[in-house]
Amino acid sequence: MSEPDYDELKTEEERRLLRDFGYWDLVAFGALVGAGLGFLHGLGDESMVRAGNVFAGMGAGALVAFIAGWARAQLHAREKFFTRWAEGRGWTYTRAGEPFEDTPFLRSGDRRRASDFFSGLPIAPGAVLYQHKRIVGSGKSEQVNNYLVLHFELDRILIPLLQIWPHRRVADLGEKLLGLHEMTGVPVELESTELMEKFRISGVAEGGDEIRSLLTPSAIVKFLDFSHALPGVHAYFEIEATTVAFLAELKLSPERPRAIDELLERWKPIADWLIESSAPPSSQTPELRERQE
Repeated sequence: MSEPDYDELKTEEERRLLRDFGYWDLVAFGALVGAGLGFLHGLGDESMVRAGNVFAGMGAGALVAFIAGWARAQLHAREKFFTRWAEGRGWTYTRAGEPFEDTPFLRSGDRRRASDFFSGLPIAPGAVLYQHKRIVGSGKSEQVNNYLVLHFELDRILIPLLQIWPHRRVADLGEKLLGLHEMTGVPVELESTELMEKFRISGVAEGGDEIRSLLTPSAIVKFLDFSHALPGVHAYFEIEATTVAFLAELKLSPERPRAIDELLERWKPIADWLIESSAPPSSQTPELRERQE
């Protein structure tokens, strides 16, 4: 199945909109409502001023209706594109849904929104990838960050809590000053200086030895490989009990859907390692059992 063309789908939806008499009825209704509001606003003014208010209201109402319809056409094109794009990979796409809130980062922020859910991914049984929106503050001080999230479950509890977050000097300073994105776990130091330069590690109190045992040299290489392959992506990795969440600070766009393929390709070695590590000992490879012993 060939890849869908977003520009073609967008043009198709725009043409369909322009041929829709119902859309132009909506624009006319918007103009009528705007004219009425303009008339009411101009009551008591001179006739010329009142007429100007009516025409201004008419234009504003028609413009609002026109933009609303155009935005809806863009939304339809986006949904149609991702549906076809996912079907071409054997996945399922759902436009709306509720955000996961079962790891510390996914629970953070004043409000959370979610959209663009992809399921049926080959990376892990029951894995879901979606757009997670983290919102802090409101009004002019509102801060919104978008993340692509890969969410899945392990067969058993591998570790109570593990947080691996990007180590950014500017972000670290902002967290200290504003209390944003604070890690909930206790910091853990590892021998790998390269990993500690790129990421911050934390877990439950007294859990440092458990984390050091889990993050073997071969496991550390997988995180470093991700960082080297996608140096401009701020990535977060969290495990809480059996829940796993990988996050990348990116906004999903139908104009660049390949970002999903790139992320999954780099996330997969880490997911494979976690899934194998949490599997029953009888199904683990001899090499993994030897490392764990």
